[in-house]
Amino acid sequence: MQPPLSLLSVVNQIFGTLIVNLIALAHGITLGWVSPSLEYLRSNETHLVGGPMTVEETSWLGASLCIGGMIGVTLYGYLADLIGKRRAMQIIAIPHVAFWLCVIFGNSVLQLCIGRVLAGIAGGGILRIVPLFVADIADSRIRGMLGSLLPVCLNLGTVLAFILGSFVSFRTLPLIVLVLPALFTLAIAFLPETPPCLLRAYRSEKAEQSLMFYRGVRGHFAKSECFRHEFQQLKDGIELETTASDAALSWKDFTTKPARQGLLMGMFLMLLNQSSGSMALITYASSIFELSNPPSATTVGVLPASISSIVLATIQLLGTIISLALVDRVGRKLLLIVSCLGMTIGYLTLAGYVHFLLPTGSSPSDNAVFDAVPSITCRLLPICSLSFSILLASIGLLTVPFIVMAEVLPSKIRNIGSTICTTIVALSAFAVLKVFPVLLDTIGLAGTMAGVAVVCLVGATVVILFLPETHGKSLVPIAAEVEQNSERNRTEGV
Repeated sequence: MQPPLSLLSVVNQIFGTLIVNLIALAHGITLGWVSPSLEYLRSNETHLVGGPMTVEETSWLGASLCIGGMIGVTLYGYLADLIGKRRAMQIIAIPHVAFWLCVIFGNSVLQLCIGRVLAGIAGGGILRIVPLFVADIADSRIRGMLGSLLPVCLNLGTVLAFILGSFVSFRTLPLIVLVLPALFTLAIAFLPETPPCLLRAYRSEKAEQSLMFYRGVRGHFAKSECFRHEFQQLKDGIELETTASDAALSWKDFTTKPARQGLLMGMFLMLLNQSSGSMALITYASSIFELSNPPSATTVGVLPASISSIVLATIQLLGTIISLALVDRVGRKLLLIVSCLGMTIGYLTLAGYVHFLLPTGSSPSDNAVFDAVPSITCRLLPICSLSFSILLASIGLLTVPFIVMAEVLPSKIRNIGSTICTTIVALSAFAVLKVFPVLLDTIGLAGTMAGVAVVCLVGATVVILFLPETHGKSLVPIAAEVEQNSERNRTEGV
């Protein structure tokens, strides 16, 4: 039995995790920046030289982040292997700060889009390195808790973006947010590199000192037998990883049935993660709430779009926290199914409200059905339906796919397989964020919501039929179970 963790060990691990997640908090503000900023950028008061932004320009502003994300995932994965995770994370601050400088000094849509690409590069690096850094420094008994801080910080940053964007000016917001990357750059300089990175660089003594810091060991004579065993296991694992005869990855590793099935399932979940429209809801929240408001001043009042957006982002944060509490209790598959079906209900509710109840405002008769509905229902139905959708998305579809992805991929291709799946996230996010404003402008809010509802329903069907429950199982047999499910459904004619 392992001895209990010392207070100093827990404090040092939490300290390290909080420091690296400062940049995740800052990136969360970047993710939420678009929604409160669109009202200004699309108004006649905008400082942009081309005048108010068009629908097409809005779509590029939202989607350009994902172009950078695809670059960042690959770039920072390479840098982490080349110079170590800590130094690679220090470099993340550069494109992040560059984005806010583009916001401060840019006066065209092109300059803002370039800034968003740079922000995406930083975001790709965060998603690629921060979980690996935390996994390297954390004790197995608190690794799940510490790893959960990344999505919490990203969502907390989104909430802060909506709040700050509603109360401070367009040019003041970057000046406030730049405090976070500055604090991150200063604080991370005091953290040691992770022990595995130092061992891979053949710096065994530094690696031991790093592990001593993260395990709260004050000096050489304070090393316990448990600490010595952990460090030796770590050394043996790194040595085996680099010297085994089959250590090199080859194309044949991807052609096995478990690898193909696991990779396909991981890619599908990543595609579903974005095509469900949840990120688009947050990015274009203000625009969606404006479209769901009654157009006539004589009709029943509704919540302001800015306040509704803050509520929506807060609900997303709450859902993420709930997901972290449930994922190891009720299982991955059930959470995904409930999430997809719940989002379908929420989207269809909003679509029905807009199509059947919301007046067009062109004549008094257009308001007849709307005025017949109790005022409290008219005010709260859009925010309630979207809050329900984003809550269910956060509980399952926004968080669980990243856990399942690592569990269904065979261990040998897990690293590059996760890179492929993360790239799929960026590609699908780009497509959805680019198309979403255009869909709102062409087929309307009701048609757009009905479309993403169908996507969520299809996703639930695929999960029910093909995804095995991975909770509580070792990673070895999971890929084989994925293959068995596929073969059984194919035999049954599914």
